[in-house]
Formats: sequence, C-alpha cells, structure tokens
Amino acid sequence: MATPYDKRFGFLVSDIGRLMSTEFDRRARGRLELSRAQCRLALYLSFLGPMTQAQLAETLDVTPMTVARMLDRMQEGGWVTRMPVPGDRRAFRVEVTAKAEAMLAEALNVGDELADFALRGLTEAEQGQLIGLLQRVRRNMTTPDGR
Repeated sequence: MATPYDKRFGFLVSDIGRLMSTEFDRRARGRLELSRAQCRLALYLSFLGPMTQAQLAETLDVTPMTVARMLDRMQEGGWVTRMPVPGDRRAFRVEVTAKAEAMLAEALNVGDELADFALRGLTEAEQGQLIGLLQRVRRNMTTPDGR
C-alpha cells in the first residue's frame, strides 16, 4: 500500500536503513561475535584508522558515554585497544586489534549478502547507477559545496 511518504527521500533512506539493520542482525546471528553497533564501531576504526573516543562518538553519532560502555566490553573481549593520548589525561586513542580485523571480513560478507538481497531484480547497470547516486548524495551532505 503506497503512502505519501513512499516518495519522500528522507523517509525512504531512513526506512531502508531500518530494514537493512534488522536484516543484518538476523543474518549475522550465530555468525558474528559482535553486535551490529560493535561491528559498525570496528569498521569505522578499520577504515578511518585510530581515533579518540570523542572522535569515535561524533563519527558514530552517539554519546561519549555510549562509546565508553561499548569500548569497555570490546576491550574486555580483545576487539580494541585504548591508549592514553599524550598531554591529555582524559583522552584515549582507540584502535582495532587483529582479532577484530579478522572478524570484519565475515561482517563484510554478511553485508555483501544483504546488498545482493536488497538489490535483487536490479541490473548491474542499475545497481551501479544507484550506488553512484547515493555517493553523490552523501558527498552533498558531507562537503560544503557538494564536491
């Protein structure tokens, strides 16, 4: 059943994100030792490199306390390390461990399976076009002039 929201960009992006998250959780159950949120945290650290807890909270768009709790659990499990930042007693630099890097390969496999599922019925050209358009939208949102 179509609703007036079905043609609104923000609604579609948000709802697709929600559906992708739910399906990722379902597919990852029993395959990954980390939650979706923890995988996301580890992926950002892997892709962007080590960063402070404050930078990580901003990147993930969560509170610093949320990041601290996640990191406590992840450090206990050997997924991340935290090192003091010289000159700032309150700051810690966080990086993923080899254990986390190895697990991320399986998380990316789950993500690839999910993408195949979500994009089924689209030709390779349509998939490429969709990805390209979404990259442009993201660029518009992350740079002042959209370039």
